[in-house]
Amino acid sequence: MKTTIRMIHSDSLSCEPIVRRMPDGSLLCVSQVGDVTEPAPGNRVKTFRSMDDGDTWKTPQPVYPETGEAVYVTEMNVVDGVVRVYLEVHSGRFLNMRCVVMESRDSGHTWTDAGSPPFFPAFTFFRGLLQLRDGARLLPYQHMPVSPEENARLVIANHNIADFRQQKAVWDADVYAIQNGVIRWDAGCDTPTLCKGPDTPVKGRSGRSWNWSEPTLAELPNDGVAMLLRVNGSGCLWRSDSHDGGRAWEEATPTNIPNPGNKPKLLNLPDGRIALLHTPDPKRRYPIALWLSDDGMKTWGDKRVVSDFPNRYDYPDGFSEGGDIRFTIEINRHEILFFRLEGV
Repeated sequence: MKTTIRMIHSDSLSCEPIVRRMPDGSLLCVSQVGDVTEPAPGNRVKTFRSMDDGDTWKTPQPVYPETGEAVYVTEMNVVDGVVRVYLEVHSGRFLNMRCVVMESRDSGHTWTDAGSPPFFPAFTFFRGLLQLRDGARLLPYQHMPVSPEENARLVIANHNIADFRQQKAVWDADVYAIQNGVIRWDAGCDTPTLCKGPDTPVKGRSGRSWNWSEPTLAELPNDGVAMLLRVNGSGCLWRSDSHDGGRAWEEATPTNIPNPGNKPKLLNLPDGRIALLHTPDPKRRYPIALWLSDDGMKTWGDKRVVSDFPNRYDYPDGFSEGGDIRFTIEINRHEILFFRLEGV
């Protein structure tokens, strides 16, 4: 396997980059940048473009018009030539959050506000779209059931706190579970269906600890779909399975895949193998590894270290193409790196 690594961007904050191939052949990376932490009032979302398969990257361009609000991104996908970026616009602490889809029909050069995604106008993170062999599409979600009253309570509590880092945030909400599942589009159908999946526990700030579940999907043989979930404090990834193309889901249970509380990324490869990009240490986000399964995620017989240079590797995301994998990752919350893995 040949590995190429390139720097995309360095900033006071660079968070959760996502890279996809555009219809015009370029690579587009979208990421949250700006301010010194997240969530924070100065967070914005910008794109970076490469015309040479990731070797060089152009200067960042905004996705969402400047309104003075903070912006976060959790997913970008391309369907029938239309690029969609899923944003969360908020007041700086993931409160007053609303979900917005920005669409582009020119490979991400210009953007149009397409409104809220189906079913979830607020307090929802969307993750990597999976297209099944039969043409159906599954968009996994992580919904935080924060009521308008609970949002208002936290916003009011912040009125007299000048330092935003001391203010209440979404993880102070009185929420006891994160709701996970998928939005499903049948092949050739534009009408989506909400398919509820497993809840993951929250142990929050007043004796609990918040959970960012960040579901990722892979298609299995015989119409099966696997969902891996991050569960903070458990030391491993959790798994839920669907046996009917994502319509119904089992309860999530712990796996033997170590995880320190970091987003994983599953990818279906063209030869039938399934790839997992993750940080397989239960206590630290280092190193970044590629695990490969040739038996539908029953075992991971091929485990490779992609980079073991001492860093904090956060939030890998990318795509498979032929026999290669291209992905981006944030380093120490400041730098965005692009990886091209050839001959996987």
